[in-house]
Amino acid sequence: MLDALRSAALRIGAQARGRSTMFYFGLAALFVIAILANLVWNWAAPGVKNTSLDLAVRMRLSSPPPDPAILIVDIDERSLALLAAQHGRWPWPRSVIAETVAGLSDAGARAILINLTFSDPDKDHPQDDATLQDVLAHAPNTVLPITRLNPANDSQSQVAITRFAGAQIHDSAAAARPVAVLVPAFPASYSRLGFNNLRVDSDGAVRRFDPWRNEPAFSFPSLPLRALEVGKISTAIQSGDFPQGMILNWRNKRGAYERRSFADVATDLESGNAERYRGRLIVLGATATGLGGIRGTAAAAVTDDNTILATAMDDMKAGTWLRMIPAWATALLSILSVLGLAAAFMLRVEPYWITRLFWVLQTGFIAVTIYCVSYTPYLVDISSTILFALCYFTITKVYAAIHLSAVRGNPTFSDFLQGHADKPFLLIGVGGGESTKQRVRMMVRRMERRFGIRNVLHVDNLFGSGHVLQPSTERLSFVVLAAAEAEFSAARKEAEEIVRAAMLKPHLVDVPVEGNAQDVHRLSKAMLSAASDMV
Repeated sequence: MLDALRSAALRIGAQARGRSTMFYFGLAALFVIAILANLVWNWAAPGVKNTSLDLAVRMRLSSPPPDPAILIVDIDERSLALLAAQHGRWPWPRSVIAETVAGLSDAGARAILINLTFSDPDKDHPQDDATLQDVLAHAPNTVLPITRLNPANDSQSQVAITRFAGAQIHDSAAAARPVAVLVPAFPASYSRLGFNNLRVDSDGAVRRFDPWRNEPAFSFPSLPLRALEVGKISTAIQSGDFPQGMILNWRNKRGAYERRSFADVATDLESGNAERYRGRLIVLGATATGLGGIRGTAAAAVTDDNTILATAMDDMKAGTWLRMIPAWATALLSILSVLGLAAAFMLRVEPYWITRLFWVLQTGFIAVTIYCVSYTPYLVDISSTILFALCYFTITKVYAAIHLSAVRGNPTFSDFLQGHADKPFLLIGVGGGESTKQRVRMMVRRMERRFGIRNVLHVDNLFGSGHVLQPSTERLSFVVLAAAEAEFSAARKEAEEIVRAAMLKPHLVDVPVEGNAQDVHRLSKAMLSAASDMV
């Protein structure tokens, strides 16, 4: 078993020395094919990875500021407590909501998005329903939600989408069929409805929003888009603009949307202190426990749905939703990264600089992503680029380490000493800086081609890092040529010509076979002696 492993390691070492350039090139070609396959996959299933989006949004340095025109009127725990004495426990009489909506409309609110569901008449208080119906009829700046239910229940519905204004019909016959929807019990709002369904990912989080509800038979605007419409704010967003959903650009770094308790708003309106509501885009909803909806988002583990709707409205109004850069751009970046690393390895760049290049690339990718998501509406998803570069770098670093060990004669991957124990050696010592090292590597490659890789050894680490003698010998490099005794003289002359062609000033030492042919230490002794003369 050990012999088999030893034999396999020697074969790997020989392959690493003999086909390093081919390996780096071939591996790069395989990675390019994988990158192109990933590009095709992204075209077939476009979108940004959820984990990448969450990480980018939470790590970014800045975000768009929340629109100061947007105000969330919050039915919170405080409102329930303050109004309990007057109106009892929730649900309040609908006249309470009606009075506040009427007051906000009279105060000059530009649009009032009511994120509350009034799907059933209040049979115990019909007069309150009549009040709300009247307010909705006389407040054209109000919008109410319509909720799409499971399409499997369409056959049990008696409502067609054509009953409500604002639908874009794609198939008249299909649109005339019933759809399962939850609609307000107030016909006065039917001309100003918007879908409030959220696009929820498999992990329960909301990262994208559908400005339009698109189905084969029809398209219908969302609640925030309809609010902008009644507020006479043009967005130019068409029903087919976001087939994968609009990526929300969360206001998570420069403050939050202004939020005011419903009880305080009611007090303001009663006291005539209503100027603050003029021109505002109102989102009226509930966050009190058990009343409002909460979801995870790319920006936070918990976000109430009023904030989600406000963010969607803000993005559509300002055009600040996040855009993905084209998939081909990230694929090109991945290919260039892999090819750049491959070129560095094939050109035998110092491992130190290759490692530096890799980490500079990785840091640069992350920096570009954070900058773009912080200060532009563009999201650069470089997760695949980093992954491809990391995989290529890891594999090639391992291969390069094996190659270097084999070149240096490491017994695990080379049998240079044992295989040439009965042959004389020519020891070529060279000292110098970085430019000299480059010429030495060139000389080694030429000697490998001329005499064969199994007959050439390159020792450039006489003493490892941290050794007391390492500083004085780190500029020394030794090349060893093994040749049969009968061919040694001719091989020496050819080696000298190669050394001269590399413009090097060598220290040449002949290392003959001693009495004990199995003495593997003769080369070490000769090398240490030469190093002593050269230092």
